[in-house]
Amino acid sequence: MRRRRSVRCLIPGFAIASFLLAAAPGLASTVVSCAFGGSPQDRADSGIVVLNYPGTNVRRLHIGYGTDTTGQYLVTAQIRRGGFDGPIVGSSSIYLNLDANATADVDGFFHYGGVNDGAPVTPGDTLTITHTWSGPGILFFDAGTGAFGSAGNCGGAYETIGTSAGLDVQVRGTMGIEIDQDDLTTNCIKSDTVLCIENNPGDARFQLTVDTIHAGTAGTGQASLQTLGVSHGGGFWFFSQDNPEVLVKVLNGCAINNHFWVFVTAGTNIGFTVHVKDTTTSLTSDYVNQDGTAAVPVQDTKAFRCP
Repeated sequence: MRRRRSVRCLIPGFAIASFLLAAAPGLASTVVSCAFGGSPQDRADSGIVVLNYPGTNVRRLHIGYGTDTTGQYLVTAQIRRGGFDGPIVGSSSIYLNLDANATADVDGFFHYGGVNDGAPVTPGDTLTITHTWSGPGILFFDAGTGAFGSAGNCGGAYETIGTSAGLDVQVRGTMGIEIDQDDLTTNCIKSDTVLCIENNPGDARFQLTVDTIHAGTAGTGQASLQTLGVSHGGGFWFFSQDNPEVLVKVLNGCAINNHFWVFVTAGTNIGFTVHVKDTTTSLTSDYVNQDGTAAVPVQDTKAFRCP
């Protein structure tokens, strides 16, 4: 049986975003695989577009590299959603030792997300990938081989001439690339619009979403990427990723009053409703702020009964 509770509120908050440059625990499945040509051909200041990404997260990105000048290179691959000027999904950097005389790729593996899952996205998102690098020469990447979609689950990946917003001009219909995701089994799955908050490590027990309403126009709050080490709270933005609106925390107060506590705070007068669902019981608590009203902090110490 679902229970809904409504509380008027508002929140000053801050955005939460990060990435993990480490090995990828729980790497489970490849969701985009476009055949590599075996040698780097195209300058890495071209862009990469992946249409209709089918996964729920990005854990690892694999691209092949080369150069015209031998030396060590620091390479950063940044992933955005929707276009080259879209919200940042993740950013990861690696060091590569490249030989100008090499005839084959040097594999570059970029890792994203937190300890238990990759950087969250919504299935069907368009993703864009851009490179920056420092080193003694020009960086090149493997542009793939064959016609578009001719090998593997190419997933709509292609190379663009540059990285101008929104998706720039397609230069070839294939791209040597592999993207892997973690296969998640928790009841709450993070996405662009969903935050998952833990009770116990890794259980993603509480699901958070936000609906917005402003001047009669409805919208959806965008989930901020979680800061490394933060598991009991998260943030949402409405208009721009660098302008956070709402911060929500779910705390275990079971030892004090046999309830989980929900604290909401916001820095906006936009109308919104925060939905907090306990995926163990399927009960939901709603916290409402009317449009045009400065939000008031909420400290609900009886949000959900334990355990």
